[in-house]
Amino acid sequence: MAATTTVTQRPMAAAATPLPVTVIRPEFASEGPITDASARGGAIYSQSWLLTIYDWWVLWMVSSYAWACSVPKYTLPWFRSNVRKGRHLDIGVGTGYYLANTDLAGVQITLADLNQDSLDFTRDRLVGEGKLQAADTRCILHDITQPLPKSCPKFNSISMYHLLHCIPGPVPAKTAIFAHLKHNLAPDGVVFGTTVLGKDVRHNLFGRLVMVGCNWKGIFDNWADGAEDFNDALREHFYDVETQVRGALFLWRASKPKV
Repeated sequence: MAATTTVTQRPMAAAATPLPVTVIRPEFASEGPITDASARGGAIYSQSWLLTIYDWWVLWMVSSYAWACSVPKYTLPWFRSNVRKGRHLDIGVGTGYYLANTDLAGVQITLADLNQDSLDFTRDRLVGEGKLQAADTRCILHDITQPLPKSCPKFNSISMYHLLHCIPGPVPAKTAIFAHLKHNLAPDGVVFGTTVLGKDVRHNLFGRLVMVGCNWKGIFDNWADGAEDFNDALREHFYDVETQVRGALFLWRASKPKV
């Protein structure tokens, strides 16, 4: 991993009107509705002001000073090194920062999120910055605790950044998603991500304040999330698993699904 990677953010191009989004709702594919618990965790991203400051607040201030895990040094290189050419699925898209700062040549993107505002924001950003053509990007409004729509293909890579700590319940409930998600991964594909740990890591004062606030508001549910629990769960579903802990952040990737 290149620890000296630098990141240059390009200004987001203004769009007069939102780009059209192709939405496949889970209920249309008979996969079940978005659960109330998941909806509560994702509701905050319906606030447009948060999406506007997300990169600065979450990816710079909080990642660097609360989680002690630098984006340019650790999480961005991890993302770049795992995106495969072919079909890529990004689950829990946020603002699309990581995709916007990754070479996507030869990559067909599918965005999945339970929040329509995040899907719109990310797709507008990627198209506005010239990373993708609107016709090349598919968006799915979906609760990842439920199986993906049956129309979804197998993906060469799947990213889940800053997602698992937002899923309600203990680690086994969060990682149960791999039981169905691994069936959407190509045989030589990789699934990877990051999540904030609550157990067996030392949180500084800033980190504890963020943890208390986010768990109290229902944005996080991760006080009991530990690295060993995630390791065990990943190995239950995949033959090859690689993990590391940076500060309070757990970085993981898995391949060769057990199907």
